[in-house]
Amino acid sequence: MKKTIALCSVLVAALLGGCSDKPEEVVAPAPAAATVVEQTNPTEISDGLFVEGHHYFLVNPQGTSDGPVVTEFFSLYCGGCYNMEARFLPMIVPVLDSQGIQFEQKHVNFAGDQTGEDVVRGFAILQNIGDEAQQKALKETLFEELGGKDHDHSAHGHDHEEGIQSLADLRPFFVAAGIDGAAFDAAAQSNAVNADVSAWAEEQQMYQVASVPSFIVNNRYQINMREIATLEELTDLMSYLSSK
Repeated sequence: MKKTIALCSVLVAALLGGCSDKPEEVVAPAPAAATVVEQTNPTEISDGLFVEGHHYFLVNPQGTSDGPVVTEFFSLYCGGCYNMEARFLPMIVPVLDSQGIQFEQKHVNFAGDQTGEDVVRGFAILQNIGDEAQQKALKETLFEELGGKDHDHSAHGHDHEEGIQSLADLRPFFVAAGIDGAAFDAAAQSNAVNADVSAWAEEQQMYQVASVPSFIVNNRYQINMREIATLEELTDLMSYLSSK
């Protein structure tokens, strides 16, 4: 399945609302740009259609994976991430599935505080004990509760005035979605969830994830969303990098 979408009008426009690790700075729209990691004097290496240092960056030269995998780093606070989740992932993921490419999501903690870590931990809990339907429903709910669904980047400062401040605040939403409270409590401090929270924080730094949504392929390459014009180009680049 290939869905070609006109330059800027759909894909790029939706990603302009991305979030960075400096929330006090307003993300300014550009004709064909989305917020991505800034690279200083990148070396451009052409591989034909796609160019290293232009379309993608090698951010982890020692990176390996058990198989082809695309990882989205995202935030439930982020409007651009909600647009990606609601509008584009339903078209991207089936293309990856058809090519045997795994898709996964990891939550960033740009705030670097306890609330940010608790939200990351909450998402890790959801991935570990929630079924597919629960994950989909709870992500929608938490995008709304944390402000990502209606995040207004025209408002100076991008202030997050969410009511969720801790794991205790997250717990009722999990229970309402059908996840047993005792299972939530057990998972919160489980080895699996602790490992995810620790690994995601380390990878956020290793891969230089300074804005979201951000895509890392095979734990080695970061896609430069500034240079992506269409959804077809994005999935082609994901496929290309997954085979490198």
